[in-house]
Amino acid sequence: MGRKELLLALALLFLLGVGATAARLLEARRTGLSLRLQVFIPLAATTLLLSAMFAGIVIDRFTARASLFATRAAEDEARAIAELAARTPRDSLGPILQAFTRSAIDTDVALLDSEGRVVLESGEAHPDVARVSAEAPVATGGRVRVRKATFGMVQLMSDVAPKVALLALMFAVASAALAMLIGGAVAGPIERLTRAAERVAAGERQAPLPEPRGREVRALTHALESMRRELEERHALENFVADVSHELKNPVAAIRASAEVLTEGAADEPETARRFALRIREGADKLQQLTQDLLSLARLEARGIEPKDEPVDLCAIAREVVDAQTPTAAARHVRVELKASGSSRVRGDPVWLRRALENLVGNAVQHSPDGERVELEISGGTQCVAQVRDHGPGVDPAIRERLFERFATTRHGDGGTGLGLAIVRAVAELHGGRAELRETGPRGSVFSLSLPRA
Repeated sequence: MGRKELLLALALLFLLGVGATAARLLEARRTGLSLRLQVFIPLAATTLLLSAMFAGIVIDRFTARASLFATRAAEDEARAIAELAARTPRDSLGPILQAFTRSAIDTDVALLDSEGRVVLESGEAHPDVARVSAEAPVATGGRVRVRKATFGMVQLMSDVAPKVALLALMFAVASAALAMLIGGAVAGPIERLTRAAERVAAGERQAPLPEPRGREVRALTHALESMRRELEERHALENFVADVSHELKNPVAAIRASAEVLTEGAADEPETARRFALRIREGADKLQQLTQDLLSLARLEARGIEPKDEPVDLCAIAREVVDAQTPTAAARHVRVELKASGSSRVRGDPVWLRRALENLVGNAVQHSPDGERVELEISGGTQCVAQVRDHGPGVDPAIRERLFERFATTRHGDGGTGLGLAIVRAVAELHGGRAELRETGPRGSVFSLSLPRA
């Protein structure tokens, strides 16, 4: 690529940048000027002005230097011709001046008398070209005037000016790119914080905030983090109150109804009294379990607990869970089987991890038909995965999308609180993992808890 093509390409690139900036400015009339543009525009304008000043100064200095060289050359030639004229008869001087002019095509020479009139002249040399002139006295009287056309200066400027313009344009383009990078460095952290705040506002309460860089951005990040935690705690409290008021209605109503029956005379019949007393006890147990699960879930979601961070063998916890669930499963004629392969070491809180596995296995046992089995498989790979498979009728399609939310009950009448899977999800998120329904159908369902390996 030649110099002209490069100059044209850079000029086109610069014009495209100017056009893009103008479009942004027009858009900013409606939406406001972004911080990125607030930094970019002054820096780009300053560097553009400096580039133009640099090009102008350089070209002006070259012009002045070329003119000075031409003037000095004319002075030297005028002195030399004056010395020659002093030693040469006037009649022989004309041919000498003509010969000199032919040898120096950019020069014309004139011999002036003491009053400034032209006595001899070699001819007008290129009257349409800028010239410099110099005069020298002749010892025998009069003066010699030498005028030089600035061909050399024009040639020099035709060579130098494009180079200077190219350098100035390259500097302007590079400076504009640097201004864009600086604008991005200044505005980037703010924009990332804004996107994170928008995600939190949209409901992603655990959306990670970007790592802060710089004192001001760090302070803003910490302020947003504090605000997010406060919003999480408030949201968890609001949900807790709403859930409690909704879910306590049925057991409280059952207890009240049973108590009213007892007070109205059923206590005189031992068998009837025992049956209603048992209902009251079952309702109280349901209330206790519901309250405990709600408190656990609220603390998990609001990050109101500080989980331990220690190496945990998930396979060992799985064996404990299987042993604990075996009596309940045996009463329903269900077998619980454990399979393990690969590394099962994770980092986390063993108490909460056990609670999550208990909920998954207990949920599978409750929804398994008599004589079936529940399979708990622990596998290690890029992540440690606990997978629970049952052989029940599957999950209702209407409930799949919100299966891990509060009180999203897969089947009714099983005596559960509807909070078990929500607690599993919260424990998974607390440990940087994920809980999900991998598959479901008429032949059973598969739930999984994926955790980062230690």
